[in-house]
Amino acid sequence: MVILRCLRGFHFHQMSHLFSYEGVVRNGKSTAGHQRYLCSHCRKTWQISFTYTASQPGTHQKIIDMAMNGVGCRASARIMGRWPQHDFTALKKLRPEPVTSRIQPGSDVIVCAEMDEQWGYVGAKSRQRWLFYAYDRMRRTVVAHVFGERTLATLERLLELLSVFDVVVWMTDGWPLYESRLKGKLHVISKRYTQRIERHNLNLRQHLARLGRKSLSFSKSVELHDKVIGHYLNIKHYQ
Repeated sequence: MVILRCLRGFHFHQMSHLFSYEGVVRNGKSTAGHQRYLCSHCRKTWQISFTYTASQPGTHQKIIDMAMNGVGCRASARIMGRWPQHDFTALKKLRPEPVTSRIQPGSDVIVCAEMDEQWGYVGAKSRQRWLFYAYDRMRRTVVAHVFGERTLATLERLLELLSVFDVVVWMTDGWPLYESRLKGKLHVISKRYTQRIERHNLNLRQHLARLGRKSLSFSKSVELHDKVIGHYLNIKHYQ
C-alpha cells in the first residue's frame, strides 16, 4: 500500500488497482503518459509512477543513505539505474553543521576531549584535505570538526569552535602544534589516551567510500568531500 499525504493531511490510498480517496481526483497525465492526481482541498498535484527511476519518491533519501553506508556515488547510480549527476546534485544540497547541538555550551562540561586529524584527498593524493575534529571521550561523540591543510591555521579554526565549551582535559598525540597551542592547559600527550578517536577514524573509513584506503572511490570536489563527511558526523553525532 502506498499512502500519499497532501499539505493538509488528506490522504490517498492505492492498493493494486483499487482506489479509495478523500477529495482526490485524477488530473490528467504527465508528458510521459503517467496518471496525475489532484487534492481538491489544497490543490496539490502528484503522480505515483515515473519513467526515470531518479524521480521516484524517496530517491533523494536513498542516495544519502547509500553514501553514508560505504557506497560511492557512481556505484549508487549503477545500482539504482540513473545518471551519477543526480547523486552529485542530491549530495550538494546537504547543509551539515560544524559543531554538535547535543552538548550545551555553558551548562555541560566536557571532561576529556580527544583531538586528532585524519588524512584525505580530493582528486589526487597531492591535494590533501585533512579532517580535524574533537571527540568527547566520556559521551563517545564527536563535538566539532573542520577541514583544511594540516597547519596551525586549521587547528585554530577547530579550537575556535571548541572555545564555547568547558573542556577540562585535552588529549592528543605527539604532533608538535598541539603541544604549542595547548600550552598552559591540562594536556595529556599519549597514543594510549587517543584510542577512542583513532577507533572512530576507522569507522569513517569503513562507512564512507571516499575515505577508504587503496580504493578507486575518492572525492573529486572539495564541496562534496566536506558535505558528505560533515553530514555523516551530523547524523551520527550532532543531532
